[in-house]
Amino acid sequence: MFEAAETLQRVAWLAVAGGLVLLALGSLHLLLVYAGLLARRQSGWRHWAGRRSFTAALVLLLGAAVMQVVAHRGLAGRPDTAPAVAAAPPAGELPAATGGAAEPAMEDAAARVSAAAAEIAFAEALAARGAGRGDEAERAYRQARDAFAALGDARREADALHGLGDMALARGDAADAERHFLEARRRFAGLGNRIGEANALVGLASVRAAGGARKEAEALLDEAHAIYLKAVSVRGRANIALARAGLATDPARARRLYRDAAGLYVRAGMPGWADYARSRAH
Repeated sequence: MFEAAETLQRVAWLAVAGGLVLLALGSLHLLLVYAGLLARRQSGWRHWAGRRSFTAALVLLLGAAVMQVVAHRGLAGRPDTAPAVAAAPPAGELPAATGGAAEPAMEDAAARVSAAAAEIAFAEALAARGAGRGDEAERAYRQARDAFAALGDARREADALHGLGDMALARGDAADAERHFLEARRRFAGLGNRIGEANALVGLASVRAAGGARKEAEALLDEAHAIYLKAVSVRGRANIALARAGLATDPARARRLYRDAAGLYVRAGMPGWADYARSRAH
């Protein structure tokens, strides 16, 4: 889901560029039509006053409008939205173990139930974290990590590892947080998941910042920002701006970065985080 949304955002930015080009061409064409109407008696301008020129201008402007619609839908996507939790089948509805072909079906059903349980544990971790119940969130993250590991789902296991890093950082255990972030980064890098790797770098930057190593934190944020730019991740860029605002020693620069973060969160479709960044800018 995450990679598909990021691809959609890349297409959206291409649509923005294409729309701007079509808008410029359409506007120029429309100006030439207007000039042709004013000077239609002159032979060099007569063809601009015709119906074909006017239709061509309208087509270009319509194309620009279509491009902007595509861009708006792409940029409004939320690549970091948690995956939907699959519902476990009610008790008694699993196929009976009659042997033969029914056994693989039973194994598939059990795997689906296990995957659903893992996703439920991850969702419970997010809910507990949002409610400020840190211990409960950490237990759920560990349960999700173990479940994803048993399923062989390396991507979701890395997500759970990152969550454990966040919780360790929240309770002030920098060493445990760094261990989880480093492991999450290694897993994401092995999967070729650049966004996940960048997210882990932001986590490591938070660990460095908490320890007073501002230069190291800034270097890690620069590395993550370069990845977000290549991946056209608006939310990632917003996270970087927010993190840099927290590191800034100049109040004016911090306010500017908070405002930048708010604008990016709006574009990423995250109004709650945008409001938070605005509140920090004052």
